[in-house]
Amino acid sequence: MNELNSKTDEELAVLGKNDKTAAAILISRYSRLVFIKSEIYANSDTDSDDLHQEGMISLLKAIEAFDVKKGVKFSTFAEVCIVNRMRTLTKRSAKSTSFGERIDDEEAADVLSVEETPESIYFYKEFFSELWKDICSVLSLTELNVLTHCVQGLSYKKTAEKLGMTEKSVDNAMQRARRKIRTIMHDTN
Repeated sequence: MNELNSKTDEELAVLGKNDKTAAAILISRYSRLVFIKSEIYANSDTDSDDLHQEGMISLLKAIEAFDVKKGVKFSTFAEVCIVNRMRTLTKRSAKSTSFGERIDDEEAADVLSVEETPESIYFYKEFFSELWKDICSVLSLTELNVLTHCVQGLSYKKTAEKLGMTEKSVDNAMQRARRKIRTIMHDTN
């Protein structure tokens, strides 16, 4: 696990095609980006939670589609994939099209070259649902509260203010949460 944590995003993307732990580490590195982008693109027609979910699916598809030979950094590729998907959904929603409707094959090529199937969507949802249940089962209430606030983009200082804690206590809780999550990720591989 420590060996994987020391790898670059590009190396993890290559490994992540066949290694769930490598993909999970990459997902954890980019989950904050997905959250921030979903908040930016949310509007009265599109819910940030829906955009977040679509962003996470796009991140998984980016891992599958990433080609290191093209000389592009994974961070750039992933952000483009995530933002393109969110923009497409926001535009469709603004045109009064059903939010749950999927983009067709020609539009999908603009977002990613990986085919999105009902089976893959189900697999990703199940994976994240199980992962979240596992995380919730091992974290204390304090660790879970701190993790939730930090994943939503709040700084340690803001999290401390909201939870009535010191910044050091927030930092300690995050360190404990990270250790426990690493253990879970290691055990799922």
